[in-house]
Amino acid sequence: MKKLFKLIGVMVALVGLAVIANPQPAQAASGNYRVKTLKTYIQKSNSGSDVAFHANPKSKATLWISKQNENATTIKSSEFRKNGIKLSKYKTTTWFVQKRVRIYHQSKSATYYYVANRYGSFSGYVRTNALKRGFSPYGYQITSIKWYGKFTSFHVKDAYKNKNVYMWNYTHTKKVANLKHYPGANYVKTADIVMRHNGKNTKYVYLDGSPHGTDKSIHGYVPAVAIATGLNPDHTGMNFVSIKDFVNNTDFNKYIQTGKNQKLAREIVKLFPNSQPDLGLSKIAVYNYDHFDESFDAEWDPISTKGYSDIKTFPTIQKWLYANRNASNATKIAGIKKLLNKEGYTASKRDALSGYKLGIQIVNNISFNYPEHDMFGRKVSYTFILGKVDNS
Repeated sequence: MKKLFKLIGVMVALVGLAVIANPQPAQAASGNYRVKTLKTYIQKSNSGSDVAFHANPKSKATLWISKQNENATTIKSSEFRKNGIKLSKYKTTTWFVQKRVRIYHQSKSATYYYVANRYGSFSGYVRTNALKRGFSPYGYQITSIKWYGKFTSFHVKDAYKNKNVYMWNYTHTKKVANLKHYPGANYVKTADIVMRHNGKNTKYVYLDGSPHGTDKSIHGYVPAVAIATGLNPDHTGMNFVSIKDFVNNTDFNKYIQTGKNQKLAREIVKLFPNSQPDLGLSKIAVYNYDHFDESFDAEWDPISTKGYSDIKTFPTIQKWLYANRNASNATKIAGIKKLLNKEGYTASKRDALSGYKLGIQIVNNISFNYPEHDMFGRKVSYTFILGKVDNS
């Protein structure tokens, strides 16, 4: 009998050790949340008006941020209802519903919307009774979007160039720029927008462009009333204007005479006192005769020379200019004169030229930081030609 009690005691002790070595939780770990889709919302309007909702004014609900997308069928218990935002702090936000779902956990369930804000910075689940249909009545709300798929240029209207014309960020909460400081800039338009603020609708355009032609683009919403369609004939403040962005001979010649980076061009023009710079001939000079490797216009396809004849080119001078791109303007002009004389274009011959126009583009070591066009560092283009305008 003593042996039996001793054996039982040993067994009890072993069981106790096993319990200590492998402790069991007092409560089983909670399971994952199961998600069942009740309805999928298909956005049919560009503005999202058909799936737009906003917070009930008195709602104290939380939007639970989800790391998974709207098609999730399960959510880990360690993730759901762990990270959220109070809707009451986002009364200016319009939420766009993607799905209505039923979420099950253990013996409980509830109906939620899966929503996201317009810019995708917040998305997750919120109880359906926390939202009302429609755009938020607060802040600036985009109520209409019409995408613009053309490469037309736009600029600030003359009547607004001395007025404050603000470009706004995506949420219309921060000024990106005041366009009156960039009167010479051209912009491209990506969309026509209608924004509602305090019950009033205002038309905007979404614009993108380099303020000085050489630097990073600015982009944002601008009141449409201040913007005109077409190329900007005013090039004030521009570091560089592409040959394709001039309107006519008038603004082209004014740019050469006033542009802060056109000093060398002005000196070259003086070498041909009877040959007025011509925009059409200048395009031929750029597209047809500036295919040097160093030129940032080297890859353009040639264009027709129709309307011009007796074209004189100076490839030897171009080659010399590219080789001496870092020389001073005085050195460059001296070199150009010397090479012109060598080719028979002495000062007296140039003074006597009659009926010839000058085609010219000079980009003289201009610094670029324009990532949108993949243009970095200092760029050059040295080309000038002579030609006659056909009168036929």
